[in-house]
Amino acid sequence: MTSLREHLDALRAADDLLTVDERVHWDEEGAIVATEALRHNCEAIHFGSTSGEVDFASGVYAGPDQISSRHHRPWRRIAASIGLGRECEYADLLDVLSDREMRPIEDAVFVDPAATVEDDVDLYSLGLPTVADEGRQLLTLGLVAVERDGTTSWAPVRGYVHRSSRLRISVPRRFVDWCDGERPASVVLGVPGASLLAALQGWTQDGGLIKVPQRACGLDDIPLSRVGDRVVPASAEVRVDGTIRPIDESFEGSSAIWEIGCETATAVFDADSLALREDPVVPFTPLGAPLTDDIHLTSLVEAAALFRRVNRYWGVSPVSWIQLPVEGRLGLCLVSSEILYSGFDWQLANALFSFSEFFDKVLVLDEYAEPTDLARALDDMWVKAHPGNDWIFSDPNAPAASAPMYRRDGETGSRLYISATWDPRWDEDYIAPRVTFESSFPENIRESALDRWNDLGFDEEIR
Repeated sequence: MTSLREHLDALRAADDLLTVDERVHWDEEGAIVATEALRHNCEAIHFGSTSGEVDFASGVYAGPDQISSRHHRPWRRIAASIGLGRECEYADLLDVLSDREMRPIEDAVFVDPAATVEDDVDLYSLGLPTVADEGRQLLTLGLVAVERDGTTSWAPVRGYVHRSSRLRISVPRRFVDWCDGERPASVVLGVPGASLLAALQGWTQDGGLIKVPQRACGLDDIPLSRVGDRVVPASAEVRVDGTIRPIDESFEGSSAIWEIGCETATAVFDADSLALREDPVVPFTPLGAPLTDDIHLTSLVEAAALFRRVNRYWGVSPVSWIQLPVEGRLGLCLVSSEILYSGFDWQLANALFSFSEFFDKVLVLDEYAEPTDLARALDDMWVKAHPGNDWIFSDPNAPAASAPMYRRDGETGSRLYISATWDPRWDEDYIAPRVTFESSFPENIRESALDRWNDLGFDEEIR
């Protein structure tokens, strides 16, 4: 089990968390610092002195971009947040996320909530961060919990403080339809990473899961608490109890990345009580900034869903891994796969286009491509794939993908798939061997080079 606090402690122990002790105001200042930290591949940030009741953190589920170093693992903080460790391989993380293991609620550990109820409800007093184009205190990495007919489900939520006892929130449309009207609910912030991943899997994808708490426990066996008839993560830093009511109004402001991949609805949340842990910490993401937590979380959830579907599509499992690079804001899909026969790469790309609305570009790589080496994948796109033969554009009648920033008019356009693979019909003698450090130099020269590398003080991760 990995609560948010345990996750922050682990990041601190790995020198991957920077604490800002100077006083930082919730009104834009925190978001500006967080945006710059994400842009420059900084450690996760914990703002330890803020103007409200909660401290806040940024980048706790994000990671460094792969353009700056060929061996970065942008998913390492997410893997650590569900107990898989920082050195977890990307394919192993996809396996865990794609198998959708469930744990019955009856087998979960139930404990008292870590947050205790405050006397008054004043949501403004929390001091949740704002960003420049919003002007409101935002909820970005939270959940809303609702019980219906004996089943509790959690959904991702983006929202803002509308009044001292009211939130206005955006949630997946299917979740609102499942709620079927006004219901008692809880909004929880500062929850375990497993619960965020499970909620995204449950309500932002086709064939999702209503039993989100069971999925979260299957990911990381998190402890739960009962609040009325609802089940919530026991370690939540902030819990707001009240009533959720859908309204027929559009939602303003910058969207979280998960919202562009599913239909959303607007709801009003009227708060009855507020519960806080001692010295609560709430993670947030500066919406619209590059490399943010919500982009990393959504990228992994979508990649795992595609990985699961395509490896069941042909009755075999040819795909090694799928990645929607956060550097491309999910507008590009990379897939490493065995090419079963001539034309299989074309079929694979079309299957991916049919399964996801995020991207309009697919790059097919050979099965031995490394998910940590984005630079090599992009190099193969330009060097290995022939622009005249291997860059295939569709007719300009494809629906507009949701992630690319250049498609905002709703009109149809072309999709592109690039085949950077060896033709399976070629004889092995015609396929150039991949050049590596080990195959290019004699052993004595390799040992000398590595000794000099160590003498210069470069560590294994940079190597």
